[in-house]
Amino acid sequence: MPVDGLAPLTRAGLVAQRLRDMVQSGELVPGTVLRQTEIAERFGVSTTPVREAFAVLIREGVVQQVAHRSVMVFQPAADELAEIYEIRGALEPLATELAAKNISAEQIAELEAIVAEMSTAPPQRYIELNGVLHDTIYDIAARPRLADILTRLRKTSASYVKLTVTRDGEEDPDYRKAVQQQHEDIVAALKARKGKAAARIVRAHLQTSVDHIAKLIAESSAG
Repeated sequence: MPVDGLAPLTRAGLVAQRLRDMVQSGELVPGTVLRQTEIAERFGVSTTPVREAFAVLIREGVVQQVAHRSVMVFQPAADELAEIYEIRGALEPLATELAAKNISAEQIAELEAIVAEMSTAPPQRYIELNGVLHDTIYDIAARPRLADILTRLRKTSASYVKLTVTRDGEEDPDYRKAVQQQHEDIVAALKARKGKAAARIVRAHLQTSVDHIAKLIAESSAG
């Protein structure tokens, strides 16, 4: 892949796209370790654009950081999924209940706007908005340490959430309908300042997600 003479950002973008394509095509299977120096040599670039490409792919959930100069193609694991959602299931309802005590009219309007856009958003945009919605609720709770823990957990689980969308951009319509309704119900409960009700819905929402994703992982393993 000759990329000499292009701007550094363009080189990084090309490397990221090539690796992304290789993962999606199955050329790079889950669990494959990618090292900066090896990828740089393979594509004929320096390690700088490779490092930048790795950063992009980590944010997208395509790869996971495993060492300072290497990453691994994301490999879903049922036990990790269960642990992440077990912790989120304990802490996120707390954050939501706290948010109900603090939420302002402006913040309610912000959440309603996010959920409204989610109702018609394409799958990838929906996933992005899902993260914004949850992070906004964490912030409204006004517990910085709790928000930090939950944000890190949500970012880790984002790779799993992406499994709900196929390579062709398709998703399960029943799952999408269920989680959209739950998001709307969460915001409605926050608007009514019903913290305990909002917490219960969040707990059910997380269980809906973990059950669906666990089913996808099991089906993938069986296939």
